[in-house]
Amino acid sequence: MAGPVAPDGGFWGWMAVIACFMGNVIGDGVMYSFGIFLPKFKEYFQCGSGEVSTINSIQMGVTFASGPIASYMTNRLGWRLTTVIGSVLASAGLCLSAVAPSVFFLYFTAGGLLGLGLGIIYLPRLDCITQYFDKKRPFVTGIAICGSGIGTFIMAPLTDVLLNMYDWKLCLVILGGVCFTNCFFGLMFKPLPKCQDEDSIGCERIGDTNSETLLKQGEEPETHKETFREMIALLRDWAFMLFAVSNFLTSLGYPIPYTFVPDNAIKLGLTERQGSYLVGLIGISNTVARVVLGALSQKLNRLFLYNTCLVICGLTMAFSNYFQPMAALLVGADCTVATLIPALNSSTVTVIEPFVSNSTSWACDPYVGQLIYVNCYGVTSAAYVLLTTLVLADLLGADKFTNSFGLLLLFQGVATFIGPPVVGFMFDAFGTYNEGFILMGIMIALSGLMLYPIPCIKNMLRKGQRPISEEDTGKEEDTVEEHSEEERLPV
Repeated sequence: MAGPVAPDGGFWGWMAVIACFMGNVIGDGVMYSFGIFLPKFKEYFQCGSGEVSTINSIQMGVTFASGPIASYMTNRLGWRLTTVIGSVLASAGLCLSAVAPSVFFLYFTAGGLLGLGLGIIYLPRLDCITQYFDKKRPFVTGIAICGSGIGTFIMAPLTDVLLNMYDWKLCLVILGGVCFTNCFFGLMFKPLPKCQDEDSIGCERIGDTNSETLLKQGEEPETHKETFREMIALLRDWAFMLFAVSNFLTSLGYPIPYTFVPDNAIKLGLTERQGSYLVGLIGISNTVARVVLGALSQKLNRLFLYNTCLVICGLTMAFSNYFQPMAALLVGADCTVATLIPALNSSTVTVIEPFVSNSTSWACDPYVGQLIYVNCYGVTSAAYVLLTTLVLADLLGADKFTNSFGLLLLFQGVATFIGPPVVGFMFDAFGTYNEGFILMGIMIALSGLMLYPIPCIKNMLRKGQRPISEEDTGKEEDTVEEHSEEERLPV
């Protein structure tokens, strides 16, 4: 028999949506606003962007790469206990970072330990609402993961306010306490009724931690082997591998704005407060876009919508520091050389008031160009966060979601390890973030372009595996009979 049908609602179903929303507010809010600490770390530890950005790359990399660990823990321990363990680890990572004597210590605490905690709590909350909802899945997924954008919108300015009020060490302790509150929301993930199918990786294993019952059924010893076998099978699936490579390329560039927008804003002549607001604007535009894309995904082809958003997202990143000069050219604003050229070709900016009319002076403000970029990026990158789970479920089915998503997070994590340090060291070498932004923008655009052929490939494979028609079967039987009669005739 198949696993239990998703209830598509109910009290505990909607409680799970609320808990998933708050988990995204806390977990993603802390992670995506952590780049605000990087200028403080550079100043305190006297090191370059490449060295400091490695903290963020390890943090996000471990968060995504811990997908298989989170998948195994979710199958074995259930949604609730897995979320509590991850929340405690994340809180400990932040609090221990407050006593860091060096950047290398932060690699283990703010990078490894915090990332591991955030990664462990990421999968069970999404998996829970995936199992609780079927027809309403796109809608509730859109609502739940809106918490990520709202969390970024709240946590980025809040972190800046805390840094202005207190020392950065105390700010990390405060954020550690915030992360610990996620334990309460984890208790709202109630297990679904037990599955009656021995072969399915159903809700009982994901949500139920009654190991005694599982041992009686003889299923617990097989859980690990079954998970491993399914992951090996996924690595042989062409659709999954194509999607995984695409996610790898997207993940190279996805953390770049959250890591470098605050520091890039300072290099463009903006204030630290403006830099934190830019990160917050990514969050709020991302939130609005998730609601809209969640509704559109029920009307339009999800894969096409996903691919198109990634292509636009990559192009906006590549041109991020060029929006302001292009705006000045479009409106015919005669900005002074000192305000335009240094923003593109130097790590320091000498601000000189441009002699332009009030009607076009806005085009000479670097903040305008960054506002255009962060809003475009926030809207288009929402597809990556929202539609990844939906497209994955469409391609492989909800029954394979837990393990396929866990394995996909591993690909994302490896890429996230690479992206921020590459851009950071390119900044140390060239003195600007332009080269790094262009490179990572190309990677994101390519990740969207490579998925467009999937429907064509599926149609070709479907035609190649077309079952033999009844007429063809009849002709084959007649041919066999003729050959058998010829064999019986005397020579």
